[in-house]
Amino acid sequence: MKPRSLTTTLALAASVLVHTQAAAQSGRPRLHINPRWKECSFQLDPSLTQSAWRQFTQEAGLVAYFRPLSDARPMGKGHFELSMLQWKTGIDDSDSAWNDTFVHPDSTHWLFEGSGLQFPGLMVRAGITRSTDVGVYLTKNAGANYGFYGAQLQQSLVRRPTSAWAAAARMSFVSMYGPADLGFSVFGVDVLGSRTFAVSRWAAVSPYVGVSTYLSTSHEKTAAVTLDDESVLGAQAMVGAAVQLSVARLGVEYNVAKVPSLSLKVGIGR
Repeated sequence: MKPRSLTTTLALAASVLVHTQAAAQSGRPRLHINPRWKECSFQLDPSLTQSAWRQFTQEAGLVAYFRPLSDARPMGKGHFELSMLQWKTGIDDSDSAWNDTFVHPDSTHWLFEGSGLQFPGLMVRAGITRSTDVGVYLTKNAGANYGFYGAQLQQSLVRRPTSAWAAAARMSFVSMYGPADLGFSVFGVDVLGSRTFAVSRWAAVSPYVGVSTYLSTSHEKTAAVTLDDESVLGAQAMVGAAVQLSVARLGVEYNVAKVPSLSLKVGIGR
């Protein structure tokens, strides 16, 4: 072999080695591509395993969980709130649980950028009695094949007119609509307590803490895989604050769980 040919061969070998090591260090899997949708969409890949399917069921329950970002005080009969929510959950989109359940428009279009998967949505809450509130939630990814809808019932447990302290329990569910490959739902129960600090006649802040337990269920409906249905129980803790500024409603909440979440709310109400 000529010296120039040997040098070229060694250079090529070194280049391949460097790129291979870089790919291994990045830990990024090969994306599954389907240009049918403009955004990342649900489509189960034949490589999806039962263990990854179970992990998806558990973590998706935390991603989609109904979080109204409200304190334990009842709204009161006839009062309502219209809000925009955004939940951001710190999943790892390189895990098979997420990589093998999603397809992407192209080979560089990852499920999300940054540190978590974000879900925006619209929520309406209303007081139906002095101690009972109801809420509904809806979101749809316009460029993808999925959306979520949900409902929640909150019942006041401790609320005295002369006390700033309050406690409440909630029951909720969220279900996915759209994808042909799978069905998914999550059911939850919350218990929380809060204390309200009046800043002025028109402003108040209510820090709150609570715990939740949830049941997340999934069912595959495609010939691409043969997987058992999964039902996974889980739990999380919440700490947050609800802020009222005249008709404005603001909220922030952090959830401690297997995959943590940070949520924000902006709305109006009376």
